[in-house]
Amino acid sequence: MAVMLALLLAAGCGPPDRPYTPGGVATPVTGETAAAPAPTPAQGKTVDVGDELKVKVEKGTAGALQRLFADYYVERWKAVVTSDTGYLRHVEPSVIPQAGEWVRGFADRQESARGVARLYRLRITSVMGKGAQVDTCVDERGVRLVSTPTGKAVAPQPDWVRAPYLQTVLAHRGDDGVWRIREFRQDKEGCT
Repeated sequence: MAVMLALLLAAGCGPPDRPYTPGGVATPVTGETAAAPAPTPAQGKTVDVGDELKVKVEKGTAGALQRLFADYYVERWKAVVTSDTGYLRHVEPSVIPQAGEWVRGFADRQESARGVARLYRLRITSVMGKGAQVDTCVDERGVRLVSTPTGKAVAPQPDWVRAPYLQTVLAHRGDDGVWRIREFRQDKEGCT
C-alpha cells in the first residue's frame, strides 16, 4: 500500500493545488477553515494581454473544454486592447453579435483597461452528449477602465469590477470536434 501511494505521488497524483479565492483564503479541502497565500504565477499562468493588462488563470486548464472560457476571456480582452478578432473563434455564429457588441462598446466609448483580472475555480459542471456547462469565477477587482485619449481612470467604474462573479458558459461540440460557446450566463453568487 505504501509503495502504491509513493508511486501515485511520484506520478503527480498527489492532493490537488488549492484554487485561487479572493483575498487569498484557500477553499478548504476537508471542510476546515484554512488560510493560504494568494497564488503565484507558478501555480497557474499569467497572460499579458496588452502593455498594462494581464489575466491570471488558475492551474488546471489542460483540456480543450476547460480552456474554452479562459481562452475566450483572454482573447476578448486582447480585442479590446488591440482590435484582434481571434476571440470570435471560440463562439458559435449565433453568439458573434453579442460577443462583438461587448468589444465594440469599449471602442465606441474610447475606453481600454489596465490591471490584473483573475480566473479561478474553472470547472466543468456537466457534459451531456455534445453539450457542456463550464463555470468559472471571474475576479476583475484589479482591473480599471481607462479613457484611451487621456489614460485616466473612468469614473465611475462599472459594477462588474467591484466583486467576483460566476461566469457560466454553455458549450457545444461541433461536427468538427471543436467546443464553442453557445450561451453566456452570469451570477453574482457562487464566487465569494
